[in-house]
Formats: sequence, structure tokens, C-alpha cells
Amino acid sequence: MINPQPLQSPSVQPQTTQPSGLTELVLTQHSAGSWLMVMPMIAHLSRQGGDRWLTWLTQEPVPAKILQEFGVDTSRLRLVHCKSEEEQLWVCWDALALGNSHTVIANPGSLTKQALAQLEKASQIGQSQGLLIRER
Repeated sequence: MINPQPLQSPSVQPQTTQPSGLTELVLTQHSAGSWLMVMPMIAHLSRQGGDRWLTWLTQEPVPAKILQEFGVDTSRLRLVHCKSEEEQLWVCWDALALGNSHTVIANPGSLTKQALAQLEKASQIGQSQGLLIRER
């Protein structure tokens, strides 16, 4: 499961109190049109957060052309490729808890209540927002 202690990282603490918590977005599985709704949100988030990252955890690369077309500020976006949902869950927890991202976007698959509670706690520790995207 999720390790309850964050990995050591350079000391990056939020300078002001930021809203924290998790938001879940449910998309229709295998619908290319669903991502057309998500990309403008990612572009907007990439222009927020001051000196903190927008971290997007993906299992597959996102073409730079798509990011450009939607106006994503790639200088404030940290894309992290994870090989599995389990790895994505761990990296999501760590990214939320470290506090160097204003928002962490992930698609960790189906989560238990315990895993959701641990991610919620990590978001509070790091004063980060989590956007969990799942498909039905």
C-alpha cells in the first residue's frame, strides 16, 4: 500500500496556506472527446500556482503538440511517466505530500477508501490539490 512517510526532498514548503484536498473526475472510458474537456482545465492549471508545479502523472507520453494547441504552459508543468497504476498511486501520494506542486493530476485507477484517505492526508500535508481522473 502507500508508505505513510514522504520521501526526503529539498525543503520546498508552500509560502501561503493553499486549499488542499482531492477532486475526482469521472470520464467515459475510451472516449477521445472526454480529454477535450480536460485539456483546457490542465492549461488553466498550468498558469496557476505561483512558484509551484502542476504535476501530471501519466502512463503514456503526452505529445508536446497537443499541449501547445491547448495553451499549456510547459515551463510550469512537470510530466511524470509511471509504468503502472500502483506506481502512479505512490508517486501521487509523494507529489501531494512534498508540497512543491499546487496540483497533482493522476489516473491511479480504482482506489480503496483507505488509499483515498491517505491521498487526502498527503494533500493536506503538502497543501496541494489532487485531481484524480478515472474512467467508467
